[in-house]
Amino acid sequence: MAAAGKLVVLQQRHRQALEDFLGEFDAHPDQLHAYFTPRTASIDEAIAFLSAARDEDKLLPGRVPASTWFWEARGRLLGVVNLRHRMTPALEEIGGHIGFAVAPSARRQGVAGALLARTLDEARLIGLEQVALTCDAANQASARTIEAGGGLLVREGWCEASRSHQRWYKITVPAGRA
Repeated sequence: MAAAGKLVVLQQRHRQALEDFLGEFDAHPDQLHAYFTPRTASIDEAIAFLSAARDEDKLLPGRVPASTWFWEARGRLLGVVNLRHRMTPALEEIGGHIGFAVAPSARRQGVAGALLARTLDEARLIGLEQVALTCDAANQASARTIEAGGGLLVREGWCEASRSHQRWYKITVPAGRA
């Protein structure tokens, strides 16, 4: 089931929607993947931070360019996804090219699958032919989403970086639509 909505870049008009979205993770901040802006950042700071993350010239050493989008439907932000434009050894171990999170109130509604599918389109547009994703082995919802999106399990095991059991996937980025 594909969720209604669209991939959007964070804008001023999302001020309340962003606060509502982030508020859903306050009880479990460890579930908020793909949004690397400090929780206390204002909307202006968040927009600037996310914009700078795409710009190679503004990155801190060891960082890679990354694009962040939200899944918006009916004025609500239901999910967030981050696409790293290239890999580092650390990202190969944990994180991969794509990370995503869905608001608790929007889970089991196709948002994660829609986020992944649209992000694969964006990956193709920046020239990626294959992407890597990781997830906690206990996170069966993420594993199902990745596998449904074309993910092939590369390996599963202990990850020292996350201090947890992880799954590593690869997805061949689909060719563009005719």
